[in-house]
Amino acid sequence: MKITILNISNKMPIWVETACDDYLQRINRGKYQCKIIEIKSPKAPNKPVSQIKSDEATKFAEYIPRDAFVIMLDERGVDFGSLKLAAKLDSISLTNSHICFIIGGADGLDDQFKTRANMLIKLSSLTFPHALVRVILLEQIYRVISILENHPYHRE
Repeated sequence: MKITILNISNKMPIWVETACDDYLQRINRGKYQCKIIEIKSPKAPNKPVSQIKSDEATKFAEYIPRDAFVIMLDERGVDFGSLKLAAKLDSISLTNSHICFIIGGADGLDDQFKTRANMLIKLSSLTFPHALVRVILLEQIYRVISILENHPYHRE
């Protein structure tokens, strides 16, 4: 199973890079292959937020793998617990060999672009700093894999 994470970002703090590298090493040890593609924000000082989100959507579209099941992170998306997310991703993997997660910019995702998603999910009802979202998503992907492989990392 291939997993791609597309993320609007600028330079991430060292602690984020360190945490992401740790989870990527854990995930990539087995039959799963995960990578992060950082997409620079096309922000311009005088552009309205709607135009920035549209520009970001255009950039995302260039990097979405053609055969991927697309999951976008959105505050109005489905709220899964870890076990239910594991079951859902396991089900998706029966018909898809590639899953692409999309983390939008600080202002969220363009509404029109969201129609490209196969599924919208939210990580939490809480609000997290943008840099932390990538770490949380990677941890949850690792947790899902550990659940699916009966690894003792997840305790219920």
